[in-house]
Amino acid sequence: MALKTTKPKQNYIAGISLGVMGAGFAATLPFHEGALGLRLLQGGFEAGLVGGLADWFAVTALFRHPLGIPVPHTALLPKNREKLTEAVIAMIETELLRKESIGEKIKSIRIAELALNKAKAGIEAGSYNNVISSVLLSVIRNIPVKQLTGILVREIQQVADHLDEKTILNRLWNEIVERGYDEKVLDLALDRADAWARQPETRDMLGRIGIEQIQQIKLGGLMQFAVNAFLGYLSEDKMGDLIQGFVLKQVENFRDPDNLNRLKLLAILHVEVNHALERPELLEEIRSWKDNLLEKLDLENKIEAYIESLITRFQGIVESGEFQEQWLSPFMRTMLERLEESPERIEQAEQWIQQQAVQLIEKHYSKIGALVRENLNKLSNAELVTFIEGKVGRDLQWIRINGAICGFLVGVGLSLIRALV
Repeated sequence: MALKTTKPKQNYIAGISLGVMGAGFAATLPFHEGALGLRLLQGGFEAGLVGGLADWFAVTALFRHPLGIPVPHTALLPKNREKLTEAVIAMIETELLRKESIGEKIKSIRIAELALNKAKAGIEAGSYNNVISSVLLSVIRNIPVKQLTGILVREIQQVADHLDEKTILNRLWNEIVERGYDEKVLDLALDRADAWARQPETRDMLGRIGIEQIQQIKLGGLMQFAVNAFLGYLSEDKMGDLIQGFVLKQVENFRDPDNLNRLKLLAILHVEVNHALERPELLEEIRSWKDNLLEKLDLENKIEAYIESLITRFQGIVESGEFQEQWLSPFMRTMLERLEESPERIEQAEQWIQQQAVQLIEKHYSKIGALVRENLNKLSNAELVTFIEGKVGRDLQWIRINGAICGFLVGVGLSLIRALV
């Protein structure tokens, strides 16, 4: 901020007092041998004139050369402005604005509590709703969809690349076994086999296939005669009933959880699956399938479209009339209530704010003196003199006035003593 260097007004009072003393001295000069009263006045005016001139010279010598005459030890301020500047800076840094005093003042202010009360009042009045809504809308509208899509696609691809197919398959198979899904699949297959075997078409097919298979048996002699006799006894219907009954009986036996054949079948299934999971070809096939799946899914376009749809939905929510009343205000009230219920958090925030403020002051404290020096150096000698006179001009005038008055009284006193002696 620029310093005001306007010349003070009404700086003529001291000049008037000096003029009065001079005029009085001139007027009473012819009567120095006259009556006692005139001699007293003449002595008073003389001494007042001397005192006023002396104080005028002293005050003027602070700022400039009296009457422009370069009298030694005058114009003290322009000659010693560097010392004055350093003295002002030292006074500010060591007396007026010490780091310790500033830090103590900051610590005495409960900044966090003040901010919390201010925020609470603003939330209750709804002062922040429009501002926060505008900020949210600005954030939503400026979400970098392309960049965010690229990040998500790369993350998904990296996750997929680092997947251990063998570990996943083993975990999947272990989960299937632990949940009993292997037995449930077997029971489902048995149900399907039972339903299939009970169909008349199945019985007829089994009977026909059975007869055909027996007819293909080629034996010699008596054994062939026995087989042909057996075939003459059986028909496709009877053969179908026999095979159908056998299949249904075996299906029923496999449904028994303690059936030995069922347990053996499950054990064989487990062994075969574990062997299959160890095959490199299977793992490579799954890996290739995974890569092809990612390519076919067209992740980038799908994710980008999904993000844009989310942005549109969020924007519509924020712009809706009920957002501030139903969502924003309750949310902020809840956050403030939770914060008020945790005095330790408020105290932690208070300590952190004060610590940051003190550190900021310590870091930039030297800039106060530098700023004072910079502002003072911007002023020329004439501007600096005018600036100081503008601040203390009235007091300096009274020094001159008091000098004239005191001189007048002293002169009267001395004249009286001289007359009496």
